[in-house]
This record gives sequence, C-alpha cells and structure tokens, in this order.
Amino acid sequence: MPHAIFTNPQIASVGYTEQELKDKKINYAVGKYNYIDTGMGQAIEEKEGFVKILVEKSTGKILGCHIIGHEASTLIHEVIIAIKSGSGTIDNITNSVHIHPSLSEVVQRAANSSI
Repeated sequence: MPHAIFTNPQIASVGYTEQELKDKKINYAVGKYNYIDTGMGQAIEEKEGFVKILVEKSTGKILGCHIIGHEASTLIHEVIIAIKSGSGTIDNITNSVHIHPSLSEVVQRAANSSI
C-alpha cells in the first residue's frame, strides 16, 4: 500500500523495505539516486533528497521504492503505475522518456542504477 508523510522533507513509499526483502531472503538489487545530481535538483537546491528503488534481480520486477525529498508524494506515483501496469518491471521506468530538466528524472536515474 503506497503512503506519504507530508513533513519537510516529504517521505513516500510503496512496496517492500530492504529489511523485509532480507528477512524473506529475496535476491534484490538497489538503485539509488540523489536529487542534487539532477538539473532540477540543483535548481531547487535539494541537497538531502533521494530515490531508492528495490528490484528483483532475476526478473527486474519492482519490489519497492522509497523517496525522501521535495514532492516525494507526487514522484512515487510513477513507480506505483510502473508496478501496476504492463510488466511491473523496472523497464516501465527506464524505457520512458523523461523531460529534462525535471524532478522526475531522479526516479528514472534511480531505476537505471538498479540494472
């Protein structure tokens, strides 16, 4: 069940945490990307925000995503849609064109770093 916490910074999450995957002994990969390493992240000076995506290694299935930072509650929707539509794999994000500069690039770059 996706959820968001409207603090400063915002926190949003969907799916499993790393600890849950470790407990279940699921083989997973982690993709992580910092907001500040994108053009829009630099423009808004978001120094602490990041996106972390958890992906099943053998299938590319998205197992979870955790976002802390500006507009996290909005950015998590791209991952929710990717999980629920099509193949449910990381390809749903990595193969999509993202506007540059935009904050959604941080989601795509986290996804790219998981493969």
